[in-house]
Amino acid sequence: MNNFLIISTSLVLALALTIITFIFGSYSPDWLYLVVIYWILAVPNSIGLITSWFIGLLTDVAFGTILGSNALTFIIVSFIIIKTYKFVRYLTVYQQAIIIFLLLFLKQTILLWIDGFIRLEEIQFSNYYWSVLTSALFWPLVFFTLRYVRRKYNVA
Repeated sequence: MNNFLIISTSLVLALALTIITFIFGSYSPDWLYLVVIYWILAVPNSIGLITSWFIGLLTDVAFGTILGSNALTFIIVSFIIIKTYKFVRYLTVYQQAIIIFLLLFLKQTILLWIDGFIRLEEIQFSNYYWSVLTSALFWPLVFFTLRYVRRKYNVA
């Protein structure tokens, strides 16, 4: 199958999974970030910064957040992964989960900072970072599932 079709399908499924697990609130993993990170690590030329920006805009529109906030964080996370993929891809899956935890913690902090500038209401910190932990815990599942798909359909 076409590489573009497989990657696009996995991104659409990740968006659907994000919408489905939206009912869990702040405990829902960041499925789109995990899928984007996987494809950048597995096939470095598959998703660039422009594609990440577009995915971030789609995320902003899908969830009604401040337009451009997720686009900015997608670009930042993608840029860091693109620059360090040669190092990160040779770590174990559990070490990668720690890196992903740190990256998504940075992402959540940037989103918190943007929300703090735009909104005047107070944000509860106790529930804000749970998605970072659940994303890091779900990383092995996402990694092994997408690796199976990549090998089955010979995505290179």
